[in-house]
Amino acid sequence: MTGAVVFSGERGTKAPEGSEKLLINLSGVTINGGLPEMAAANATVRARLSGKTISVAEIFNATADLENAYAQAGFVLARIVLPAQELRDGGRLRIEVIDGFVETVDTSKVPEPVRGRIAKITDPLVGQRSLRLPELERQLLLAGDTYGVALGSALAAGATPGGASLILQPEFRPVTGFFAFDNANSDELGPLTLSAGIEVNSPLNMGETFYGRFSGAPSGDNENNLGSVFSSDPRVRTLSVGTVFPLGLDGLTLNLELTDSRTAPDTLIAPSTSRFKRGSARLFYPFVRSRNRNISGQLTLDKQTDEQFLVAPSGGRAPIYKDNATVIRAAVDGFWLTEGGSAFEAGAVLSRGIDALGARTATEVGAGTPLSRQGADAEFTKLIVSGRLRQKINENFNFSLSGRAQTSFGDPLLTGEQFGIAGGQELSAFDAGTIKGDSGFVARAEVSAPRQANFGKTPLLISPYIFAAYGDVSLEQPTAQETADLSATSYGIGVEFNTLSKSNFRSATVRIEYARGTRDDDQPDNNRFSISSSFRF
Repeated sequence: MTGAVVFSGERGTKAPEGSEKLLINLSGVTINGGLPEMAAANATVRARLSGKTISVAEIFNATADLENAYAQAGFVLARIVLPAQELRDGGRLRIEVIDGFVETVDTSKVPEPVRGRIAKITDPLVGQRSLRLPELERQLLLAGDTYGVALGSALAAGATPGGASLILQPEFRPVTGFFAFDNANSDELGPLTLSAGIEVNSPLNMGETFYGRFSGAPSGDNENNLGSVFSSDPRVRTLSVGTVFPLGLDGLTLNLELTDSRTAPDTLIAPSTSRFKRGSARLFYPFVRSRNRNISGQLTLDKQTDEQFLVAPSGGRAPIYKDNATVIRAAVDGFWLTEGGSAFEAGAVLSRGIDALGARTATEVGAGTPLSRQGADAEFTKLIVSGRLRQKINENFNFSLSGRAQTSFGDPLLTGEQFGIAGGQELSAFDAGTIKGDSGFVARAEVSAPRQANFGKTPLLISPYIFAAYGDVSLEQPTAQETADLSATSYGIGVEFNTLSKSNFRSATVRIEYARGTRDDDQPDNNRFSISSSFRF
Protein backbone atom coordinates (compact mmCIF):
# COMPACT_ATOMS: atom_id res chain seq x y z
CA MET A 1 0.00 0.00 0.00
CA THR A 2 1.19 3.56 -0.60
CA GLY A 3 -0.84 5.34 2.08
CA ALA A 4 -0.85 4.96 5.83
CA VAL A 5 -3.20 3.33 8.31
CA VAL A 6 -3.95 5.60 11.24
CA PHE A 7 -5.10 4.17 14.57
CA SER A 8 -6.89 6.67 16.80
CA GLY A 9 -6.11 4.98 20.11
CA GLU A 10 -9.77 4.77 21.07
CA ARG A 11 -10.86 1.88 23.30
CA GLY A 12 -12.29 -1.19 21.67
CA THR A 13 -11.02 -4.08 19.60
CA LYS A 14 -13.86 -4.36 17.10
CA ALA A 15 -12.72 -4.07 13.50
CA PRO A 16 -14.19 -0.97 11.80
CA GLU A 17 -16.31 -1.36 8.70
CA GLY A 18 -14.26 -1.78 5.53
CA SER A 19 -11.03 -2.64 7.36
CA GLU A 20 -11.04 -6.13 5.85
CA LYS A 21 -10.28 -4.52 2.45
CA LEU A 22 -7.21 -2.61 3.63
CA LEU A 23 -3.99 -4.64 3.41
CA ILE A 24 -0.65 -4.00 5.09
CA ASN A 25 2.65 -5.81 5.63
CA LEU A 26 4.10 -5.53 9.15
CA SER A 27 7.77 -6.04 9.98
CA GLY A 28 6.92 -6.93 13.58
CA VAL A 29 4.77 -6.37 16.63
CA THR A 30 5.74 -4.75 19.93
CA ILE A 31 3.55 -5.62 22.91
CA ASN A 32 4.08 -3.15 25.71
CA GLY A 33 3.04 -4.13 29.23
CA GLY A 34 2.50 -7.79 28.41
CA LEU A 35 2.24 -9.93 31.53
CA PRO A 36 4.98 -12.57 31.93
CA GLU A 37 2.34 -15.22 32.64
CA MET A 38 0.92 -14.59 29.14
CA ALA A 39 4.21 -14.89 27.21
CA ALA A 40 2.90 -17.72 25.03
CA ALA A 41 -0.25 -15.81 24.04
CA ASN A 42 1.79 -12.68 23.34
CA ALA A 43 4.16 -14.67 21.10
CA THR A 44 1.22 -16.18 19.21
CA VAL A 45 -0.06 -12.70 18.30
CA ARG A 46 3.39 -11.58 17.16
CA ALA A 47 3.71 -14.60 14.89
CA ARG A 48 0.17 -14.15 13.61
CA LEU A 49 0.71 -10.55 12.44
CA SER A 50 4.43 -10.28 11.57
CA GLY A 51 6.20 -10.71 8.21
CA LYS A 52 3.13 -11.17 6.04
CA THR A 53 0.46 -9.22 4.25
CA ILE A 54 -2.66 -9.03 6.38
CA SER A 55 -5.85 -7.02 6.47
CA VAL A 56 -6.32 -4.24 8.99
CA ALA A 57 -9.34 -6.19 10.25
CA GLU A 58 -6.96 -9.03 11.15
CA ILE A 59 -5.05 -6.65 13.43
CA PHE A 60 -8.24 -5.85 15.34
CA ASN A 61 -9.24 -9.52 15.43
CA ALA A 62 -5.86 -10.59 16.79
CA THR A 63 -6.05 -7.88 19.45
CA ALA A 64 -9.52 -9.07 20.47
CA ASP A 65 -8.30 -12.67 20.63
CA LEU A 66 -5.39 -11.62 22.84
CA GLU A 67 -7.74 -9.86 25.25
CA ASN A 68 -9.90 -12.97 25.33
CA ALA A 69 -6.82 -15.11 26.05
CA TYR A 70 -5.97 -12.87 29.00
CA ALA A 71 -9.54 -13.22 30.28
CA GLN A 72 -9.48 -17.00 29.86
CA ALA A 73 -6.28 -17.07 31.93
CA GLY A 74 -8.09 -15.20 34.69
CA PHE A 75 -6.89 -11.65 34.00
CA VAL A 76 -10.43 -10.37 33.52
CA LEU A 77 -9.55 -6.73 34.24
CA ALA A 78 -6.74 -6.57 31.65
CA ARG A 79 -7.47 -4.56 28.51
CA ILE A 80 -5.66 -4.80 25.16
CA VAL A 81 -5.61 -1.58 23.14
CA LEU A 82 -4.16 -0.31 19.89
CA PRO A 83 -2.59 3.05 20.85
CA ALA A 84 -2.62 6.05 18.51
CA GLN A 85 -0.12 5.35 15.72
CA GLU A 86 0.41 5.64 11.96
CA LEU A 87 1.44 2.50 10.09
CA ARG A 88 2.85 2.00 6.60
CA ASP A 89 4.08 -1.13 4.85
CA GLY A 90 7.11 -2.46 6.69
CA GLY A 91 6.14 -0.65 9.87
CA ARG A 92 6.00 -2.08 13.36
CA LEU A 93 2.67 -2.38 15.17
CA ARG A 94 2.39 -1.35 18.82
CA ILE A 95 -0.07 -3.09 21.14
CA GLU A 96 -0.59 -1.94 24.72
CA VAL A 97 -1.59 -4.27 27.56
CA ILE A 98 -3.24 -2.31 30.36
CA ASP A 99 -2.94 -4.28 33.59
CA GLY A 100 -6.38 -3.54 34.98
CA PHE A 101 -7.01 -3.18 38.68
CA VAL A 102 -9.76 -2.35 41.14
CA GLU A 103 -9.42 1.34 41.84
CA THR A 104 -12.20 1.59 44.43
CA VAL A 105 -14.84 -0.58 46.07
CA ASP A 106 -18.15 1.26 46.36
CA THR A 107 -19.93 0.07 49.54
CA SER A 108 -22.38 2.98 49.74
CA LYS A 109 -25.33 0.66 49.05
CA VAL A 110 -24.28 -1.95 51.62
CA PRO A 111 -26.56 -1.95 54.70
CA GLU A 112 -24.90 -0.63 57.84
CA PRO A 113 -24.95 -3.89 59.92
CA VAL A 114 -22.71 -5.68 57.40
CA ARG A 115 -20.95 -2.77 55.70
CA GLY A 116 -17.87 -2.84 57.88
CA ARG A 117 -17.22 -6.54 57.43
CA ILE A 118 -17.89 -6.57 53.68
CA ALA A 119 -15.64 -3.54 53.20
CA LYS A 120 -12.80 -5.24 55.09
CA ILE A 121 -13.15 -8.44 53.03
CA THR A 122 -13.04 -6.60 49.70
CA ASP A 123 -10.39 -4.00 50.63
CA PRO A 124 -7.46 -6.31 49.64
CA LEU A 125 -8.69 -6.13 46.02
CA VAL A 126 -8.00 -2.40 45.77
CA GLY A 127 -4.85 -1.54 43.83
CA GLN A 128 -3.82 -5.15 43.28
CA ARG A 129 -2.19 -5.53 39.86
CA SER A 130 -2.40 -8.68 37.72
CA LEU A 131 -5.56 -9.60 39.61
CA ARG A 132 -6.94 -12.94 38.47
CA LEU A 133 -10.56 -14.04 38.41
CA PRO A 134 -10.16 -16.70 41.16
CA GLU A 135 -8.83 -14.04 43.56
CA LEU A 136 -11.63 -11.64 42.67
CA GLU A 137 -14.27 -14.38 42.93
CA ARG A 138 -13.02 -15.59 46.29
CA GLN A 139 -13.23 -12.20 47.97
CA LEU A 140 -16.66 -11.45 46.51
CA LEU A 141 -18.04 -14.86 47.47
CA LEU A 142 -16.60 -14.59 50.97
CA ALA A 143 -18.31 -11.23 51.29
CA GLY A 144 -21.52 -12.82 50.04
CA ASP A 145 -21.17 -15.62 52.60
CA THR A 146 -21.91 -13.10 55.35
CA TYR A 147 -25.08 -14.34 57.04
CA GLY A 148 -28.25 -12.69 55.77
CA VAL A 149 -26.51 -11.30 52.67
CA ALA A 150 -27.19 -11.96 48.98
CA LEU A 151 -24.43 -10.08 47.19
CA GLY A 152 -24.68 -8.49 43.76
CA SER A 153 -21.81 -6.62 42.14
CA ALA A 154 -20.93 -4.68 39.02
CA LEU A 155 -17.83 -3.10 37.47
CA ALA A 156 -17.66 0.48 36.23
CA ALA A 157 -14.83 2.44 34.64
CA GLY A 158 -12.49 4.08 37.10
CA ALA A 159 -10.91 7.52 37.02
CA THR A 160 -7.44 6.31 35.97
CA PRO A 161 -6.41 4.24 32.92
CA GLY A 162 -7.01 0.56 33.65
CA GLY A 163 -8.84 1.34 36.87
CA ALA A 164 -12.26 -0.08 37.64
CA SER A 165 -14.76 0.68 40.35
CA LEU A 166 -16.29 -2.40 41.98
CA ILE A 167 -19.86 -1.55 42.97
CA LEU A 168 -21.41 -3.79 45.64
CA GLN A 169 -25.20 -4.09 45.68
CA PRO A 170 -26.18 -6.60 48.38
CA GLU A 171 -29.56 -7.51 49.78
CA PHE A 172 -29.59 -7.98 53.54
CA ARG A 173 -32.11 -9.58 55.87
CA PRO A 174 -31.50 -9.16 59.61
CA VAL A 175 -33.84 -12.08 60.29
CA THR A 176 -34.18 -15.20 58.13
CA GLY A 177 -35.72 -18.59 58.79
CA PHE A 178 -37.74 -21.54 57.61
CA PHE A 179 -40.54 -23.89 58.50
CA ALA A 180 -41.11 -27.41 57.20
CA PHE A 181 -43.09 -30.59 57.68
CA ASP A 182 -42.81 -34.25 56.68
CA ASN A 183 -44.19 -37.68 57.54
CA ALA A 184 -40.89 -39.58 57.44
CA ASN A 185 -41.11 -40.99 60.98
CA SER A 186 -42.89 -44.14 62.11
CA ASP A 187 -46.44 -44.02 63.48
CA GLU A 188 -45.00 -44.48 66.98
CA LEU A 189 -43.03 -41.25 66.58
CA GLY A 190 -45.55 -39.17 64.68
CA PRO A 191 -45.64 -39.72 61.83
CA LEU A 192 -46.06 -35.99 61.17
CA THR A 193 -43.09 -33.83 62.14
CA LEU A 194 -43.09 -30.04 62.11
CA SER A 195 -39.85 -28.07 61.94
CA ALA A 196 -38.95 -24.41 62.18
CA GLY A 197 -35.84 -22.31 62.48
CA ILE A 198 -34.81 -18.69 62.77
CA GLU A 199 -31.53 -16.84 62.28
CA VAL A 200 -30.72 -13.39 63.67
CA ASN A 201 -28.00 -11.98 61.44
CA SER A 202 -25.29 -9.49 62.42
CA PRO A 203 -26.95 -8.02 65.53
CA LEU A 204 -23.40 -7.15 66.68
CA ASN A 205 -22.36 -5.87 63.21
CA MET A 206 -19.63 -8.54 63.01
CA GLY A 207 -21.05 -10.81 60.30
CA GLU A 208 -22.20 -13.33 62.90
CA THR A 209 -25.49 -15.17 63.27
CA PHE A 210 -27.46 -16.58 66.18
CA TYR A 211 -29.93 -19.34 65.40
CA GLY A 212 -32.51 -21.67 66.88
CA ARG A 213 -34.07 -24.85 65.50
CA PHE A 214 -37.13 -26.85 66.52
CA SER A 215 -38.64 -30.06 65.19
CA GLY A 216 -41.24 -32.28 66.79
CA ALA A 217 -44.43 -34.28 66.48
CA PRO A 218 -47.54 -32.21 67.29
CA SER A 219 -49.00 -34.68 69.78
CA GLY A 220 -50.43 -34.86 73.29
CA ASP A 221 -49.97 -37.37 76.10
CA ASN A 222 -50.94 -41.00 75.51
CA GLU A 223 -52.20 -43.54 78.07
CA ASN A 224 -48.72 -43.69 79.60
CA ASN A 225 -48.74 -39.91 80.12
CA LEU A 226 -45.96 -39.64 77.54
CA GLY A 227 -45.74 -37.80 74.25
CA SER A 228 -46.84 -34.19 74.65
CA VAL A 229 -44.60 -32.02 72.51
CA PHE A 230 -44.23 -29.50 75.36
CA SER A 231 -43.51 -32.06 78.08
CA SER A 232 -40.18 -33.48 79.28
CA ASP A 233 -40.99 -36.73 77.41
CA PRO A 234 -42.29 -35.70 73.97
CA ARG A 235 -43.15 -38.14 71.20
CA VAL A 236 -40.20 -36.74 69.30
CA ARG A 237 -38.61 -33.32 69.70
CA THR A 238 -35.27 -31.76 68.84
CA LEU A 239 -34.15 -28.33 69.99
CA SER A 240 -30.94 -26.65 68.87
CA VAL A 241 -29.44 -23.23 69.55
CA GLY A 242 -26.16 -21.94 68.29
CA THR A 243 -24.06 -19.17 66.89
CA VAL A 244 -21.54 -18.79 64.08
CA PHE A 245 -18.82 -16.15 64.41
CA PRO A 246 -16.30 -15.27 61.69
CA LEU A 247 -12.67 -15.46 62.75
CA GLY A 248 -10.73 -13.01 60.61
CA LEU A 249 -11.58 -12.11 57.02
CA ASP A 250 -10.62 -15.23 55.04
CA GLY A 251 -13.68 -17.41 55.64
CA LEU A 252 -12.70 -19.10 58.91
CA THR A 253 -15.71 -19.45 61.24
CA LEU A 254 -16.42 -20.85 64.70
CA ASN A 255 -19.78 -22.55 65.27
CA LEU A 256 -20.95 -23.29 68.83
CA GLU A 257 -24.12 -25.36 69.19
CA LEU A 258 -26.23 -27.10 71.84
CA THR A 259 -28.72 -29.83 70.86
CA ASP A 260 -31.35 -31.63 72.94
CA SER A 261 -33.30 -34.47 71.32
CA ARG A 262 -35.94 -36.59 73.07
CA THR A 263 -38.29 -39.40 72.04
CA ALA A 264 -41.08 -41.37 73.70
CA PRO A 265 -42.57 -43.79 71.14
CA ASP A 266 -46.34 -44.27 71.36
CA THR A 267 -46.50 -47.93 72.37
CA LEU A 268 -48.12 -49.76 75.29
CA ILE A 269 -45.59 -52.61 75.12
CA ALA A 270 -42.45 -51.74 77.08
CA PRO A 271 -42.83 -47.96 76.83
CA SER A 272 -39.52 -46.12 76.88
CA THR A 273 -38.02 -42.68 76.58
CA SER A 274 -34.66 -41.57 75.23
CA ARG A 275 -32.64 -38.39 75.55
CA PHE A 276 -29.72 -37.22 73.45
CA LYS A 277 -27.72 -34.13 74.35
CA ARG A 278 -24.76 -32.71 72.46
CA GLY A 279 -22.51 -29.71 72.70
CA SER A 280 -20.47 -28.96 69.57
CA ALA A 281 -17.65 -26.64 68.61
CA ARG A 282 -16.84 -26.49 64.89
CA LEU A 283 -14.12 -24.71 62.95
CA PHE A 284 -14.87 -24.27 59.24
CA TYR A 285 -12.54 -23.00 56.51
CA PRO A 286 -13.06 -22.68 52.71
CA PHE A 287 -9.75 -23.71 51.11
CA VAL A 288 -11.11 -23.03 47.60
CA ARG A 289 -14.07 -20.69 47.01
CA SER A 290 -15.28 -19.99 43.48
CA ARG A 291 -18.40 -20.26 41.37
CA ASN A 292 -17.35 -23.55 39.81
CA ARG A 293 -15.24 -25.19 42.50
CA ASN A 294 -15.38 -25.21 46.28
CA ILE A 295 -13.31 -27.21 48.74
CA SER A 296 -13.79 -26.76 52.48
CA GLY A 297 -12.66 -28.37 55.70
CA GLN A 298 -14.25 -28.66 59.11
CA LEU A 299 -12.89 -29.73 62.50
CA THR A 300 -15.48 -30.58 65.16
CA LEU A 301 -15.43 -31.45 68.85
CA ASP A 302 -18.65 -33.12 70.02
CA LYS A 303 -19.44 -33.92 73.65
CA GLN A 304 -22.62 -35.99 73.73
CA THR A 305 -24.81 -38.03 76.06
CA ASP A 306 -27.29 -40.65 74.85
CA GLU A 307 -29.50 -42.52 77.32
CA GLN A 308 -32.69 -44.58 77.29
CA PHE A 309 -35.13 -45.43 80.08
CA LEU A 310 -37.85 -48.05 80.55
CA VAL A 311 -41.06 -46.48 81.88
CA ALA A 312 -42.89 -48.42 84.59
CA PRO A 313 -46.72 -48.32 84.91
CA SER A 314 -46.23 -46.18 87.99
CA GLY A 315 -44.25 -43.69 85.95
CA GLY A 316 -40.86 -44.64 87.37
CA ARG A 317 -37.78 -44.80 85.17
CA ALA A 318 -35.28 -47.65 84.90
CA PRO A 319 -32.11 -46.99 82.86
CA ILE A 320 -31.58 -49.22 79.82
CA TYR A 321 -28.30 -47.74 78.62
CA LYS A 322 -26.17 -44.63 78.91
CA ASP A 323 -23.46 -43.40 76.53
CA ASN A 324 -21.16 -40.48 77.22
CA ALA A 325 -18.86 -39.81 74.26
CA THR A 326 -16.32 -37.20 73.27
CA VAL A 327 -15.72 -37.24 69.53
CA ILE A 328 -13.30 -35.38 67.28
CA ARG A 329 -14.43 -35.18 63.65
CA ALA A 330 -12.42 -34.01 60.65
CA ALA A 331 -14.37 -33.39 57.45
CA VAL A 332 -13.62 -32.27 53.91
CA ASP A 333 -16.22 -31.38 51.28
CA GLY A 334 -15.91 -30.50 47.63
CA PHE A 335 -18.14 -29.18 44.85
CA TRP A 336 -17.31 -29.03 41.14
CA LEU A 337 -19.41 -27.58 38.31
CA THR A 338 -18.19 -28.63 34.87
CA GLU A 339 -18.35 -26.53 31.71
CA GLY A 340 -21.06 -28.88 30.46
CA GLY A 341 -23.25 -28.08 33.46
CA SER A 342 -22.73 -31.31 35.43
CA ALA A 343 -22.35 -30.87 39.19
CA PHE A 344 -20.37 -33.22 41.41
CA GLU A 345 -20.24 -33.18 45.20
CA ALA A 346 -18.01 -35.32 47.42
CA GLY A 347 -17.24 -35.44 51.11
CA ALA A 348 -15.59 -37.46 53.84
CA VAL A 349 -15.81 -37.39 57.64
CA LEU A 350 -13.35 -39.20 59.91
CA SER A 351 -14.58 -39.51 63.51
CA ARG A 352 -12.55 -40.60 66.51
CA GLY A 353 -14.03 -41.18 69.97
CA ILE A 354 -11.55 -40.30 72.69
CA ASP A 355 -11.32 -41.01 76.43
CA ALA A 356 -11.55 -37.39 77.58
CA LEU A 357 -13.97 -34.78 78.94
CA GLY A 358 -16.19 -37.28 80.74
CA ALA A 359 -16.37 -40.01 78.10
CA ARG A 360 -17.74 -43.29 79.52
CA THR A 361 -15.63 -46.17 78.24
CA ALA A 362 -16.46 -49.87 78.39
CA THR A 363 -13.89 -50.44 81.15
CA GLU A 364 -15.61 -47.87 83.36
CA VAL A 365 -19.12 -49.34 83.08
CA GLY A 366 -18.59 -52.29 85.42
CA ALA A 367 -21.87 -53.45 86.94
CA GLY A 368 -23.54 -50.10 86.26
CA THR A 369 -25.85 -49.06 83.43
CA PRO A 370 -24.50 -50.66 80.24
CA LEU A 371 -23.55 -48.92 77.02
CA SER A 372 -26.05 -48.93 74.17
CA ARG A 373 -24.38 -51.71 72.18
CA GLN A 374 -22.74 -54.98 73.06
CA GLY A 375 -18.98 -54.68 72.49
CA ALA A 376 -19.14 -50.94 71.74
CA ASP A 377 -16.91 -48.36 73.40
CA ALA A 378 -16.58 -44.59 73.69
CA GLU A 379 -13.20 -45.02 72.00
CA PHE A 380 -13.86 -45.77 68.34
CA THR A 381 -12.98 -44.79 64.79
CA LYS A 382 -15.34 -44.54 61.84
CA LEU A 383 -15.22 -43.07 58.34
CA ILE A 384 -18.10 -41.78 56.21
CA VAL A 385 -17.73 -40.93 52.52
CA SER A 386 -20.42 -39.46 50.28
CA GLY A 387 -20.92 -38.26 46.74
CA ARG A 388 -23.52 -36.92 44.36
CA LEU A 389 -23.65 -36.38 40.60
CA ARG A 390 -26.26 -34.20 38.88
CA GLN A 391 -26.41 -33.69 35.14
CA LYS A 392 -28.71 -33.16 32.20
CA ILE A 393 -29.51 -36.14 30.00
CA ASN A 394 -31.02 -33.87 27.35
CA GLU A 395 -33.30 -30.83 27.22
CA ASN A 396 -36.15 -32.76 28.82
CA PHE A 397 -34.58 -35.02 31.45
CA ASN A 398 -32.15 -34.70 34.36
CA PHE A 399 -30.25 -37.46 36.15
CA SER A 400 -28.86 -37.63 39.66
CA LEU A 401 -26.90 -40.32 41.48
CA SER A 402 -26.04 -40.08 45.16
CA GLY A 403 -24.43 -42.40 47.65
CA ARG A 404 -22.96 -42.72 51.14
CA ALA A 405 -20.89 -45.35 52.89
CA GLN A 406 -19.55 -45.89 56.39
CA THR A 407 -17.00 -48.22 57.90
CA SER A 408 -16.47 -48.82 61.61
CA PHE A 409 -13.23 -50.68 60.84
CA GLY A 410 -14.67 -53.92 62.24
CA ASP A 411 -15.81 -52.60 65.63
CA PRO A 412 -19.31 -52.23 67.11
CA LEU A 413 -20.42 -48.62 67.48
CA LEU A 414 -22.53 -46.81 70.04
CA THR A 415 -26.12 -46.36 68.86
CA GLY A 416 -25.66 -42.65 68.20
CA GLU A 417 -22.73 -43.33 65.83
CA GLN A 418 -24.43 -46.00 63.71
CA PHE A 419 -25.10 -45.58 60.00
CA GLY A 420 -28.74 -45.14 58.95
CA ILE A 421 -29.92 -45.60 55.38
CA ALA A 422 -33.72 -45.22 55.71
CA GLY A 423 -35.01 -41.72 55.01
CA GLY A 424 -36.54 -39.36 52.52
CA GLN A 425 -33.48 -38.94 50.28
CA GLU A 426 -32.30 -42.59 50.32
CA LEU A 427 -34.43 -45.66 51.16
CA SER A 428 -37.60 -43.59 51.33
CA ALA A 429 -40.01 -46.55 51.51
CA PHE A 430 -39.07 -47.12 55.17
CA ASP A 431 -39.56 -45.12 58.34
CA ALA A 432 -36.65 -42.77 58.98
CA GLY A 433 -33.95 -44.28 61.18
CA THR A 434 -35.28 -47.85 61.14
CA ILE A 435 -32.43 -49.48 59.15
CA LYS A 436 -29.06 -48.96 60.84
CA GLY A 437 -25.72 -50.68 61.16
CA ASP A 438 -22.11 -50.21 62.14
CA SER A 439 -20.97 -50.27 58.52
CA GLY A 440 -22.85 -50.06 55.26
CA PHE A 441 -23.64 -48.18 52.09
CA VAL A 442 -26.59 -46.77 50.20
CA ALA A 443 -27.03 -45.43 46.65
CA ARG A 444 -29.99 -43.75 44.98
CA ALA A 445 -30.59 -42.80 41.33
CA GLU A 446 -33.28 -40.44 40.05
CA VAL A 447 -34.44 -39.39 36.59
CA SER A 448 -36.60 -36.27 36.53
CA ALA A 449 -38.41 -34.28 33.85
CA PRO A 450 -38.57 -30.64 35.03
CA ARG A 451 -41.19 -28.36 33.50
CA GLN A 452 -42.09 -24.74 34.18
CA ALA A 453 -45.70 -23.87 34.93
CA ASN A 454 -47.75 -21.30 36.81
CA PHE A 455 -49.97 -21.75 39.85
CA GLY A 456 -52.04 -18.62 39.73
CA LYS A 457 -49.43 -15.87 39.54
CA THR A 458 -46.71 -18.03 41.08
CA PRO A 459 -44.19 -19.55 38.63
CA LEU A 460 -43.25 -23.12 39.50
CA LEU A 461 -40.73 -25.72 38.45
CA ILE A 462 -42.56 -29.06 38.45
CA SER A 463 -40.29 -32.12 38.34
CA PRO A 464 -41.92 -35.55 38.15
CA TYR A 465 -39.35 -38.28 38.79
CA ILE A 466 -38.72 -41.98 39.10
CA PHE A 467 -36.12 -43.42 41.44
CA ALA A 468 -34.46 -46.60 42.66
CA ALA A 469 -32.24 -47.09 45.71
CA TYR A 470 -30.29 -49.93 47.27
CA GLY A 471 -28.48 -50.20 50.56
CA ASP A 472 -26.84 -52.67 52.91
CA VAL A 473 -25.86 -52.43 56.58
CA SER A 474 -24.01 -54.83 58.85
CA LEU A 475 -23.59 -55.15 62.61
CA GLU A 476 -20.47 -56.19 64.44
CA GLN A 477 -21.06 -58.65 67.30
CA PRO A 478 -24.86 -58.79 66.84
CA THR A 479 -27.05 -60.18 69.60
CA ALA A 480 -29.40 -63.12 69.03
CA GLN A 481 -32.24 -60.65 68.32
CA GLU A 482 -30.25 -58.65 65.75
CA THR A 483 -29.57 -59.31 62.06
CA ALA A 484 -25.88 -59.39 61.18
CA ASP A 485 -26.41 -58.13 57.63
CA LEU A 486 -29.43 -56.49 56.03
CA SER A 487 -30.02 -55.42 52.43
CA ALA A 488 -32.96 -53.31 51.31
CA THR A 489 -34.28 -51.64 48.19
CA SER A 490 -36.64 -48.79 47.50
CA TYR A 491 -38.16 -47.66 44.21
CA GLY A 492 -41.07 -45.56 43.10
CA ILE A 493 -42.34 -42.32 41.61
CA GLY A 494 -42.77 -38.79 42.84
CA VAL A 495 -43.08 -35.14 41.95
CA GLU A 496 -41.28 -32.10 43.31
CA PHE A 497 -42.60 -28.53 43.20
CA ASN A 498 -40.23 -25.56 43.53
CA THR A 499 -41.24 -21.92 43.44
CA LEU A 500 -39.28 -19.74 41.01
CA SER A 501 -39.05 -16.65 43.16
CA LYS A 502 -37.17 -13.49 42.25
CA SER A 503 -36.24 -13.14 45.90
CA ASN A 504 -32.85 -14.40 47.08
CA PHE A 505 -34.36 -15.27 50.46
CA ARG A 506 -37.79 -16.74 49.75
CA SER A 507 -38.28 -20.23 48.39
CA ALA A 508 -40.66 -23.14 48.77
CA THR A 509 -40.36 -26.84 47.98
CA VAL A 510 -42.96 -29.60 48.17
CA ARG A 511 -42.09 -33.23 47.46
CA ILE A 512 -44.70 -35.99 47.12
CA GLU A 513 -43.68 -39.61 46.64
CA TYR A 514 -44.97 -43.16 46.53
CA ALA A 515 -42.36 -45.84 47.22
CA ARG A 516 -42.15 -49.61 47.41
CA GLY A 517 -39.53 -51.14 49.69
CA THR A 518 -38.12 -54.64 50.05
CA ARG A 519 -35.76 -56.06 52.69
CA ASP A 520 -34.13 -59.45 53.21
CA ASP A 521 -34.65 -59.92 56.95
CA ASP A 522 -37.72 -61.18 58.84
CA GLN A 523 -39.46 -57.79 58.72
CA PRO A 524 -42.20 -57.14 56.14
CA ASP A 525 -41.70 -55.22 52.92
CA ASN A 526 -43.29 -51.81 52.85
CA ASN A 527 -45.29 -49.39 50.70
CA ARG A 528 -45.13 -45.74 51.68
CA PHE A 529 -46.75 -42.49 50.64
CA SER A 530 -44.65 -39.57 51.81
CA ILE A 531 -44.83 -35.82 51.64
CA SER A 532 -42.32 -33.21 52.72
CA SER A 533 -42.19 -29.49 52.35
CA SER A 534 -39.97 -26.57 53.33
CA PHE A 535 -40.45 -22.82 53.12
CA ARG A 536 -37.65 -20.28 53.56
CA PHE A 537 -38.15 -16.62 54.30
